[in-house]
Parts: sequence; C-alpha cells; structure tokens
Amino acid sequence: MKNAVNQPHWLFQGAVILTIAGLLSKILSAVYRVPFQNIVGDTGFYIYQQVYPFLGTAVMLGTTGFPVMVSKLLSEHGEENRRVITRVSLLYITMMSLVLFLCLYIGAGWIAQMMADSQLILLIQMCAFVFLFLPLTVMLRGVFQSDGMMLPTAVSQMVEQIIRVGVLLVLSFYLVRHGYTLYETGAGAVFSSIAGSAASLVLLVILWVKFRKQMFSKITLKRATLRNKDVLKSLLLYTLTICVSGLLMIWMQMIDAFHLYSLLRSGGMSEADAKAAKGVYDRGQPFLQLGTVFAISIGTSLVPFLSSAMRNGHHDAIRQKVRTSVKSTSVLGIGSSVGLICILSSVNTMLFRNDLGTDTLQIFCISIAFTSIAITQTALLQGLGHPIYPAIVVIISVLVKWGLTFVFVPLYGIQGAAWSTVFGFVTAAVLNAVYLKRKGWISMRELFPVKILLSAALMAIVLLGYQALFSWAIPFEKRPFSVLESLTAVFIGGIAFLYSILKLDVFTDEEWRLIPLSEKILYFKQMRGK
Repeated sequence: MKNAVNQPHWLFQGAVILTIAGLLSKILSAVYRVPFQNIVGDTGFYIYQQVYPFLGTAVMLGTTGFPVMVSKLLSEHGEENRRVITRVSLLYITMMSLVLFLCLYIGAGWIAQMMADSQLILLIQMCAFVFLFLPLTVMLRGVFQSDGMMLPTAVSQMVEQIIRVGVLLVLSFYLVRHGYTLYETGAGAVFSSIAGSAASLVLLVILWVKFRKQMFSKITLKRATLRNKDVLKSLLLYTLTICVSGLLMIWMQMIDAFHLYSLLRSGGMSEADAKAAKGVYDRGQPFLQLGTVFAISIGTSLVPFLSSAMRNGHHDAIRQKVRTSVKSTSVLGIGSSVGLICILSSVNTMLFRNDLGTDTLQIFCISIAFTSIAITQTALLQGLGHPIYPAIVVIISVLVKWGLTFVFVPLYGIQGAAWSTVFGFVTAAVLNAVYLKRKGWISMRELFPVKILLSAALMAIVLLGYQALFSWAIPFEKRPFSVLESLTAVFIGGIAFLYSILKLDVFTDEEWRLIPLSEKILYFKQMRGK
C-alpha cells in the first residue's frame, strides 16, 4: 500500500477533511450552549462554565495540540526514528496528562476554594478523568496524521463532539425534569465529556486495528538518528509554541472562572445574584466562539501553505496571502462584532429567553473582532517561522486580562470583566500586528482598515434604523417577535455590509480570487462594473 504522505492529492483532501471536521466541532461546541442554558438557566450555566475551561483545555490538547506535535515530529524525521519518537512522545504525553489529572483531582478542593464555591469540587474532580484519555487518543491521532490519514482524526473528533453534546443535553433535561440539583446536573454535563472522550478513543482503536498492518509496515531496522533527549527537547518546544498559542481563549475564560464570582461576592452581591450574574456574563462565550470560526478556518489552512512557501522562497505570494488573510479576517471579525452589538438585545432574547446583561454582552462582543484578528496573526507567525513570539504574546495578553479583572470588576461588576476581556484580546492583536509590520509582511492599510470600519458604520446605521422601524411597527417584546427581528436584521445587515465592502473596493479582484467561495461575489462585482 502506498504511503499517503507521498500522495499530494490525498494529503490535500485529508487536510480539507480535518479542517471541516474541526470547524463543525467548533460550531457545535458553541451552539449547544444555547439549549443547555435554556434547560438549566443562568445559575446552571454558571456552574458548567466554571469548570468548562478544564474541559476546553483537554479538548484543545487532544485535537490541535498534542496530535499536531506528534505528527509534526513523525513527518519531519525518517522512518528509522519512528519508534523512538513514538516511545518518547507517549511517555511525555502520559506524564503531562497524569500531572494534569492529579492537579485537578487532588487540588479540586483548593481550586473550588479559589473560585469561592465549594460545591464545585465533584465537578472539578470529574473533569480530571477526561485527561486520562489523552495519551492513547493523542498518539493514535498523531500517527494517523503523520501518514496523511486525516479521516480517522476527523471522524473521531466529530464522534466525540456529537456524543458529548447529545449526552449533555439529554442528561441535563432528564436531571432537571426529575428534580436533581443544578450542581448534580452540572456533574451530568461534565460526564458527557468523559463519554465523548471514551467514544472517540474506542473508534480510534478500532481504526488502528483495521490499519495496523499498514502502520507496522513502516517499521525499519535502520538505526535511529534521534536520541531520546532530542525528541524530548522538541516536545517541550512544541508544547510552548503550539499548545500555549492555542490556549488564549481558554485561559481568558479560566481567569473569569477563578475570579469573577469571588470578586462579585466580595463586592457585596449575594450568592444567588452573583451566580446568576456570572451565568449571564457567560452568554457571551457562544457569540465569541461562533464569531471566530472563520478566523480558525483561515488559521488552519495558513500554516502549511506559508511553511511551504517560506521553504521555496515565494515571498511575493506570501506577502499577498498574509495581507489578504488579515483583511478577510478583519472584514468578518469587525462586521460580526459591530452587527451583533447593534442587534444584541433581540438576539439575547431569541437565544436566552430574555435580554438580561445586553449592555455587558455588547461590550464583550467587541472581543470578536480582536480575537479573530489575533488568531489569524498567530497562525501567520507560526507559518512564517516565528512560533515563539505569539506564545509570548498569549502569556502577556492573559496577564493583562488577569490584572485588569481585579481593577475593573470591583468598579463595574460583570461589565468590568467584559472590558478586561476586550483589552486582553486587543493586546494580543496589537502586539502581533506590530511584529508583522516590523517584519514587512503587512502595511499601515492592514493596521488601520479605514474602509472596513466605514462599511461597518454604514451597516450599523442601517441596522439601528431597521430596529427602530421594527419596534414602531411591532411594539411587542415577546420571544417570537425577537426571533423575527433578529433573523431579518442579520439578513439586512449582511446585505448592507457586503454592498459597502463592494462599493468601497475593500478587496481587489485578485484578492477576491484568493478568498474561498467568492466566485459569485466577484461575478456580481464585474457585472455591476459593466
């Protein structure tokens, strides 16, 4: 059987499959929070969101962190090093997973105390068990990916997410319906992640058994050229550059999980009110995740393209790709952020049954623009051969968020937490942009996208005018009317924004051709020109 790595067509197809699976998983991960919040309410949502950063860390390490490290090492070195890389990687990831498991399981009491909620201990301990599935899951995904076989990883990701979401919603509905406490319901929600991880591992083992002969055929009797410490050194470097860079959004959530509720309580808010307020604040997470899906898509495709182009010295193509990617992300990030801010009251009611915390969520949604830009910039820097800098930027940005949380929350409550999040992501976007500008990959036009901001301003005027007209014509505040208003506003705002983008020539014809699925838009633009 031919090695898939030597088949560029199959390798490209596999990368596309993996990208699509990752995007669908991200979308599903954002969307399920809405029915879950509708089932458990804001307090129940608060309980789950307090421990979600631990689950999110496991998901990131098991999908885009550790497997990428393993596959990268296996792909870069010869078959003679396959055994030593696999052995050292398995030992390293097992040790890392055990450390994380013990930190959560043994330290659950201390973590719950830091969060000012002792009832979270059981949920934190349950989160620890998800990390026990990582070593074997990661190694199987990494080995498959190193051979260009992306389908096993893609299918296992989708199965994991579908099982997790399905079990979470069904079990939560059952537990609430039968009178269990919200903390017991939260434990059921955490159990769904364990079920998803187990299902994914079982599927990967089945696929490995099916393809094991192909895997064993790669074993060679040649003497390994890599030493154990060489592999370990690479793993440590990749942990910093790949894993840390991918944890920006998770760490931002973790700061809120550790400090927001406790700061609200220390400010004089009652236990019930503080939990509900944190739950309202957490409504912003689905918006942020959905708003950054496109940036994640761009980032996934950029790294291999830029790495290859850098090796071949195609600097003009790289510069064009970098600027188009930054511009595309800015268009969708800024457009999504501004549009959502304008219609957030009706969207909040449509999704979460009321418009509580709309002012806070509007602040929070500013983050969508800067997060999208920062994610794309990180992928650009990694592909351009600067992987350490974005990891350092992530750490600095998290420290900014952490420091401002203690300053703003006592003064402004959950609005302060939203502002600290915004400034954290602004820090990441600005620092990355300055570095890209200094290296000559972007210009002032990408740093200050005046035409994009004008297009967003026009869309905002249209949306505000439409909402005023809708409120005059239908002066009711019931949920069905909020659904109607939200959906029609999204359509009208999108048309206004696209028209402005075309009218102001934000993209050149050449740039339109580099953007996926833009053929119809380019055809319309050319017809309008005639």
